[in-house]
Amino acid sequence: MLKNHILIAFRNFKKRKAFTFINILGLTVGMTVCLLILTYAKYEMSYDRFHTKAEDIYRVTVDIYNGNTFQIADAQCYPGAGLIAKEQLPEVTDYAMARNFGRLVFKRENISFNEDRAYFANPAWLKVFDWEMIKGDPETALSEVNQIVLTESAAKKYFGEEDPMGKTLTVIPGGGAVDMQVSGVIKDVPANTHLTFDILVSYESAISYLGSTYEDFGGNNEFMYLLTNQADQSVLEKKLNEIYFKHTESFEERGDSLVVQPLADIHLHSDKTFEAQANGSAGVVNILIIVAVFVLVIAWVNYINLSTARAMERAKEVGLKKVMGSGRGALIAQFLTESFVLNLLAVVLTITLIQGVLPSFNRVAGVTLSFNLLDEPSLIWQILLIYAIGAIASGVYPAFVLSGHKPLAVISGKLKDSKSGLFLRKGLVVFQFAITMLLLVGTLTIYKQVNHMRNQDLGVNLAESLAINNPLLPEDEETIAAKRKTLRSELLRLSQVESVALSESSFGRGTLDLNTTTGMYTVGTEAGKNVNFAFFRVDDQLLQTFEIELLAGRYFNAELETPFEDTDKQYHGMIVNETGRKTLGFDTNEAAIGQKVNRWGRIFTLVGVIGDYNQNSVKYNVEPMAFFFDKASNYANYTLIKLKADDQNGYAASLSAIRELYQSVYPASDFEYFFVDEDFNKQYRADQQFGTVFTSFAVMTIFVAILGLFGLVLYEVQQRIKEIGIRKVLGASVPSIIKLFSTNFLKLIGVSIIIAIPVAYFVLNQWLLGYANRISIGWVLFVVPAAVLLLIALLTIISQSIKAANGNPAKALRYE
Repeated sequence: MLKNHILIAFRNFKKRKAFTFINILGLTVGMTVCLLILTYAKYEMSYDRFHTKAEDIYRVTVDIYNGNTFQIADAQCYPGAGLIAKEQLPEVTDYAMARNFGRLVFKRENISFNEDRAYFANPAWLKVFDWEMIKGDPETALSEVNQIVLTESAAKKYFGEEDPMGKTLTVIPGGGAVDMQVSGVIKDVPANTHLTFDILVSYESAISYLGSTYEDFGGNNEFMYLLTNQADQSVLEKKLNEIYFKHTESFEERGDSLVVQPLADIHLHSDKTFEAQANGSAGVVNILIIVAVFVLVIAWVNYINLSTARAMERAKEVGLKKVMGSGRGALIAQFLTESFVLNLLAVVLTITLIQGVLPSFNRVAGVTLSFNLLDEPSLIWQILLIYAIGAIASGVYPAFVLSGHKPLAVISGKLKDSKSGLFLRKGLVVFQFAITMLLLVGTLTIYKQVNHMRNQDLGVNLAESLAINNPLLPEDEETIAAKRKTLRSELLRLSQVESVALSESSFGRGTLDLNTTTGMYTVGTEAGKNVNFAFFRVDDQLLQTFEIELLAGRYFNAELETPFEDTDKQYHGMIVNETGRKTLGFDTNEAAIGQKVNRWGRIFTLVGVIGDYNQNSVKYNVEPMAFFFDKASNYANYTLIKLKADDQNGYAASLSAIRELYQSVYPASDFEYFFVDEDFNKQYRADQQFGTVFTSFAVMTIFVAILGLFGLVLYEVQQRIKEIGIRKVLGASVPSIIKLFSTNFLKLIGVSIIIAIPVAYFVLNQWLLGYANRISIGWVLFVVPAAVLLLIALLTIISQSIKAANGNPAKALRYE
């Protein structure tokens, strides 16, 4: 019997090729979109869950307050917090911590590389987490001074196929060189972790050379993790803060508190300052999952619409079979078999299509997903579940409708569509196009928001700007500073160079490139005390080179400023932005000039106030910022070059000349550079990727929805084919017939738009709240998508209506 049902199914597919093609196409696109999104969502939710103790590991972060007013959440913590937690809390069995001191040079003979992903870690880092050790002992690999552990890729980079164990790498943090011994090799860190690294240096080395201590509560610069014995998160956080304040000072005096965060929640639920790297977003994942469900449901709805649209055509088949003795159960089994076979064909095509589009999806989404049924058995279950639900959900209603035709009604020509069936199909079309309207509004909003951020006035001119990473050298500070100044003076001789500045930070480099302090306030009033200020050291050219507006006072002047490094309490120059001026309690920019500011006991004189500008993405509010003069250029991580705007060769000649000068000053160092504006715009990459992915899936969903509309139009044309013939005989024109069909369908689309608008407004308003600088939700965001939707629908309706209207009336009158 089953074999017979399958043979009949394929005969029907062959007989109705267009119907079969449209159904398979819709189901294939729907399943492809759904499985791609589910694969992406599964990957995003897998972050840090590969650690066997993941559920018992918590990250400790710091929330900073001004009085009782929350300011910022900082992802890094004090070293002492882990120590007291292990010593005084029975729930804590161990703690792991790591710190990034910035760029380091690692050198072996003639091989040297700048490393940004080198962390100083305590011994427990190799025990709390499941970093797979290839060589070495995790108990001792990071227990002594001058020990380093390499990932497998880093070991090959420096030692090739040689065994690196016991061999030496020279580490150059700047100002000196230290030989360190390789004490271990681990497997490369998985990509789905919130903190990736290539090299680990023992924390004992940071203590010996960089002044770190395990007991420090003065600077929160470490990433801190507690291993617990199934501790309750809220109870653990409360106890940790109790011993923290008891060990240090009260909350009112410190102005901060510790926060306990589950390890597995970090990637999707944490957007703190000084994160190890950019995290994902649970909101983005949830939105895409909703899109996945919608597109799959729409694909199933299409099957229902297209199947019932062919009901009249198959009515005689059903009537004849019933006259010949077929029961309704057998007919239902026949139509369900067709649904299962059709869905199976779509599944096979889906698996093939995913393999073809996955590389493009990975490139757009910035991930490295794989879709291998043999390696991931869970994928098989996902596909089987989607297949079973889809085949049943899309096949049951058509099966009962088609099998329910009465032979007498068919033979007598009185077969008509039921009101309930008509209402259901119209309801499904309203649902489809309400979702389509939501996706169109969402696509336009995301596009406008990303463009708004990229085109926002930053308050700083980043165009035609090049940044060079100043090399780290094993020389004394005076020699390093002298070489930096030599490079600057030589660069100014080039005809292509307009100006040159030295700076500790560049623009848009994220919070890791900045310093912060809560120990700065106005002398006399203590305004600004416990408020978090971002700051960095600059020369006397940076602010004017990048055209940051001077509102009052002056820029830095090398002849007037005293060195930042002076240890006595003489007055040093300091510049703040306008937000910083307000934070320090001054009513006007002019009133701030000449005033004294205390920073951890050192007194500074405010010599200038500049306009607020965006150091980082305009997604975030401008924060209070301070600038200190780096007279000796000891902190200059970057040489920032403003190029002349008339370079017509893509700056190729400029780069060549700059590279040549650089290598004359630093013959043993690599020339590393980036364009400042391009680097700044990388901050929007995640939003752009989300927009591209969302738009791609939205377009596919809209395409599938249009197939649904096509099905309903086809059904209506079939139902009214005789009416069309009569109207044409009586003189009806083609436009009037088009109007006849268009009116009803456009009413449905109008209802869809009305339903979608308030939902879209609420959802998008919630999404935009995550942006400090955001677009307003105006009428354009709804009118344009509504017009596009109506146009697409109208074109679909007109194409079918014209086909019916241009048909032969005599043939139409003979129909049925």
